[in-house]
Amino acid sequence: MRCCSGSLLRSWPIIFFLLITGCASAPRISESRFSQEYFTSRNGQLQYRLPVGWLNLTGDSSSSNNTIWLVRSDFAATLAVREVVIDVGTRTEVKNTGLRRIAELTLALASGEGGVRVVMPPAASSLRGTEICTYEYITGHPGEKIRVILLDTHTRVYEISMLRTKKIPDGSMMDEAVDVQRSFVENLTW
Repeated sequence: MRCCSGSLLRSWPIIFFLLITGCASAPRISESRFSQEYFTSRNGQLQYRLPVGWLNLTGDSSSSNNTIWLVRSDFAATLAVREVVIDVGTRTEVKNTGLRRIAELTLALASGEGGVRVVMPPAASSLRGTEICTYEYITGHPGEKIRVILLDTHTRVYEISMLRTKKIPDGSMMDEAVDVQRSFVENLTW
């Protein structure tokens, strides 16, 4: 018994280190992929962090209909945030039934612009305790996919669109782009 307690005493720093490192929370993956600085959207309602390797063109005059407009530095993807303006009746419907109806309407508007092929139909879920609805479609331009996340802040509804060009092939690069979009939404504050 005596030899065991002696070796236990000598190894306590190692045991303590293992306990501390095992209990420490792992850093969020998205934290290191975003700037530390928060930027403010064009309408002043959202604060966001810029993904590393992306350009912030929110203040650019050509993006006037976007609340936020980001472009990947290789121009293979864009991330645009725009407000979906809804009336009082629709706000009540969203409160009672969720974002699916808004998703169907925004998808129908996109379809009317030149035809789209739906890859993923609207699906409701939550992110950070906030209701979202996600869908994805392929545009009439070969190789362009758009993934949309609708976000309800309880005062406004936003459409966060990730356009991925054919420069981003299906597979791990596509998954990375989707992860950037999701992490961007997780980092939004309002």
